[in-house]
Amino acid sequence: MQAMAGRMTKHCWPRVKAITQNSSRTCMGSGWRNDTPKGSSTEVFTYSPELNISWPETKLGVFAKKDKNFSLPGDICPNPTGTLDLLCDPPPSSKVDITSVKESQVHALYNANDFIRYTPGSGPEVFVDPDSWEGTEFPPLPSLDNMDLEAQTCPTLLRKEFNLMFPDKDLDRGPLSVITMTIMTEHDMSTWSEEVEAEREKLTEHTVINCKELCGRLRDDGYWADFIDPCSGTPHFAPHTNTTLFETNERMKLLGFNIDDLGCCKVISHKRFNRHCFVGVIVTDAAAGSDSVENIVNDISPYFY
Repeated sequence: MQAMAGRMTKHCWPRVKAITQNSSRTCMGSGWRNDTPKGSSTEVFTYSPELNISWPETKLGVFAKKDKNFSLPGDICPNPTGTLDLLCDPPPSSKVDITSVKESQVHALYNANDFIRYTPGSGPEVFVDPDSWEGTEFPPLPSLDNMDLEAQTCPTLLRKEFNLMFPDKDLDRGPLSVITMTIMTEHDMSTWSEEVEAEREKLTEHTVINCKELCGRLRDDGYWADFIDPCSGTPHFAPHTNTTLFETNERMKLLGFNIDDLGCCKVISHKRFNRHCFVGVIVTDAAAGSDSVENIVNDISPYFY
């Protein structure tokens, strides 16, 4: 036993001696602890694996931004309330509708026209010379003469799809209507040419302008309304989701359209215009038989009723 202790002492002494000679250097690395007895002239360091904690976190990197919810070393934080409310991310902000200067001016003119037309005695408040309004007509909506507007109660199967497209709205209850805006085109939309492409671009702009105007009228009457952007197939005002509704979608059959599969593509067909059509869709919680919806249909599309 004494011989073994002598061998261990002989084996460990060079290490202690080496540390003593280099005691001026900093030996307190990660996991090392100074266990030098009080009053001893020889420094003794011991290694403990459980103390080998590096900071900042190596997985995050030196320049990584730390989560404010876990501000203490070790990715922990105090939680005096005992709940997880402080760790919840704030809800995403609603989408802001960014309109061009031209669209804002057009919308303002439409509102002014409605105010003057439907508010008795508004002439003196708007015009310096009230007689100047006599004989003046407000410019009509684009493509109005070739437009077929139809309102119907939303089918049950399509209502489920709209629930996915508008997750912020509870569309399971209450009235839900779909207003289809069909514009008769000059060209057959089942073909392709530069003329067809130019006409589609023009009617896309007209559809967006018209749908914004109709949604504005419904909202002024206290209803919720939104429309499907013909370019993306997603809601225009509401936040976008993974659910889309293009005019050639099979679900458009539920609204009275035909979808023809030509092999290379699909094309929508209207009961009056056949394939010479461009379609827009408006969704609202106003009932199909309400005064607001019927007035819009009669004002916009009186030629087909």
